[in-house]
Amino acid sequence: MSARTAETIRARHGDGADGTAGGAADHVTVGAADGPTPLRRDAARNRYKILAAARACFDELGVDVGVEVIAHRAGVGVGTLYRRFPTKEQLIESVVDEVLTEVLEAAEAALADPSPADGFTGYVTAVGRLQYEHAGCVARLWTSAHSDLRDAIEAAGRLVLARAQEAGAVREDLVYEDVVVLFWSQRGVIEATASVSPDAWLRHLELLLTALAPDVRGRPVRPLHHPPLTADEARRATEAPAPPSAPGRGRGRSPSPGRGRAGTG
Repeated sequence: MSARTAETIRARHGDGADGTAGGAADHVTVGAADGPTPLRRDAARNRYKILAAARACFDELGVDVGVEVIAHRAGVGVGTLYRRFPTKEQLIESVVDEVLTEVLEAAEAALADPSPADGFTGYVTAVGRLQYEHAGCVARLWTSAHSDLRDAIEAAGRLVLARAQEAGAVREDLVYEDVVVLFWSQRGVIEATASVSPDAWLRHLELLLTALAPDVRGRPVRPLHHPPLTADEARRATEAPAPPSAPGRGRGRSPSPGRGRAGTG
């Protein structure tokens, strides 16, 4: 796990129940590993509250929600919010960092699964669920920003796929870029169906997973005749301007019944 990823996790969870560092220390450290910024415990607590409120507001209303709404939900003043996050864009990027960190954690959990097949299925399901739960900022997940986290996600994701292929659970002609496109397609299904059928993305995922499985002899059920995206093409696709952010999952749709946390599959 990269140093920045570790810092992101500490910034989100902390060591104490309130999301700040545990013990009696007066300061905690948050931020990138190459430039940590000491914060007093009350400042760190406010940062945690603002991030939690922003994440909830983006999930429900999308990233266009006003900072006044976020500050009110966090129980802090707008001035306090801007002291922690001088621009709204920085706040959005911090929330996206958190979600990407959960994607990386899902990949690491897949690698720790004794069953490569279950690990692969659990990983792609977890990413789909994260996209569903954070529909308000899903357009920001697959951009070229956050390069260190993305590099770590790609490295882990390639290993998840390789393990599943070596175990004969996934067709051998699949490449990592196909998995990336699978994630992009999940986003499209979520955005198109969430207001009328919140769990439609799960059926779409089942169809995809069925197509990815080899036959009983370990060969693809149907050969693929079109080449996959190259790594460079996939990278350039993420550098293209992102479409407008989708509304959050709380806008015009009922919650999906029985949804668990990401990674539980």
